[in-house]
Amino acid sequence: MSSSPRAVNKRRPRLKSGTSTDSLLLAAVKIVTLASAMVNTMILSHSLSLTSYGTYAQGVLLVAVCSDGTILGMVDAVNYFFNRGGPNASARDYVRTILGLQTVIGLVTAAVLVAARGAISGYFSNPLLEPLIVLLALRPMLTNMMSMLQVLVVSIGRARAIAVRNLGFSALKLTAVLITALVTSSIAVLFIMLLALDLASVLWFWDCFRRWKYLLLPTRPRWALTRDILGFALPMGVYVMTSSVMRQVGALVIGMHEPTERYAVYANASTVLPLDVIPASFLTVIIPIVTRYLGAGRKDLVRRLFRNYLAVGYLTTVTFCVAAMVVAPEVIQVLYGARYLGGLAVFRLYLITTMVRFAGLSLILSAAGRTRTLMAVSLVAIAANIVACPTLYALLGFVGPAAASVAVNLVMTLTLLRLSLKEIDGGLASAFDVRTLGRYVLTTAAAALGGQALRMLLHTLGVPVLGVAVAVLCGVSAAVLLLNRGAVITSLREINAMK
Repeated sequence: MSSSPRAVNKRRPRLKSGTSTDSLLLAAVKIVTLASAMVNTMILSHSLSLTSYGTYAQGVLLVAVCSDGTILGMVDAVNYFFNRGGPNASARDYVRTILGLQTVIGLVTAAVLVAARGAISGYFSNPLLEPLIVLLALRPMLTNMMSMLQVLVVSIGRARAIAVRNLGFSALKLTAVLITALVTSSIAVLFIMLLALDLASVLWFWDCFRRWKYLLLPTRPRWALTRDILGFALPMGVYVMTSSVMRQVGALVIGMHEPTERYAVYANASTVLPLDVIPASFLTVIIPIVTRYLGAGRKDLVRRLFRNYLAVGYLTTVTFCVAAMVVAPEVIQVLYGARYLGGLAVFRLYLITTMVRFAGLSLILSAAGRTRTLMAVSLVAIAANIVACPTLYALLGFVGPAAASVAVNLVMTLTLLRLSLKEIDGGLASAFDVRTLGRYVLTTAAAALGGQALRMLLHTLGVPVLGVAVAVLCGVSAAVLLLNRGAVITSLREINAMK
């Protein structure tokens, strides 16, 4: 570690540089890039027919299911073996082997998608999807490669380079969407442009790592290394895959039973908004730190870091979710258009899911190598979700899968929190400050009530929907953050002091 705990405690934490600085930089850029992604969705939702947008959403779902289903824990394996793999030569061999495994898996997945394109379009009862699958086949592999290479670039201290890259590629994706909306209206042309951007992004990450660390080429998997990698990665892969399926099984149920136009409504309503952008950015930077602390046996430092990370998470993510809940109808109209208001109940349910899933609770267990525990929890959760989604669809209809997702995610989050705290010899008292949390709950409830009153007043005054949404979102969020600014600043300083 770069500094001892004694030195950390004596030195007054500052926000000029350090973990919080890199995290907040990534968060700021991620806000811009995710805002760009939301703009892309807005443009496509407003400009395309429900059938065309539903076809596009089905393609996106296919890529997500395949990428999450074939990553097999390799992102966590790259982090684990690069940061704890021993000498540089050993770490290099592990990383190259992981890239080789993912290349083989990705190419096989692409071949299967192309061969099964007729059956896939039949599942969705959408013949427009079949010819597009050829353009989507390689994107799962490219998506996984980007995730692994990003972890490596962060691990060598180049988080700011990722920020620059994200800004540039977000602008290019926005350009591709504008071309689709204003010039071609062709989903095929859009998928071609997105494929080209994914390939360019992988090459950019690869070249950065080559220049700053060493040349990284996939190698033929070696059995001795592959056994170690899969022993760590496969249980983690089950967790990642099942977490993905937890989000997507509802969409798959809707895709089977509802027409493409209704799927378009559900796809947007169930989109997980980027309201967890700040803790997600912190997670990117602190994963290697937690891995090193656990490797050195410093559970006291892990408890301290985890406590402040959780505080940053609920102070930001839950705040933004509550604000969006107050003006959910207006948010839907601004983002997607009035045609998508039929998904209002689904939209609100997925806001609750975002609230309970902000914590990134796989962090501690994966860094500690407890991937089999994650796998066991995930398998139980996905089994429950696979049963609950079609059951509640039969009972409640369109909103059933979303209700199932909320219930299962809540139980899974509480279970992972308990196991994570046990791993670092902590309890709820070490994870949350009761006074800070109590103050936050009261101030958030008051701000939500004030936001609802403001919403009604603005509608009475005839303020446009966009104005209502922006005023209430900003007002509720600002009020909560200002009333809890001491807790926010303290947590940021504590995180920043840890390397």
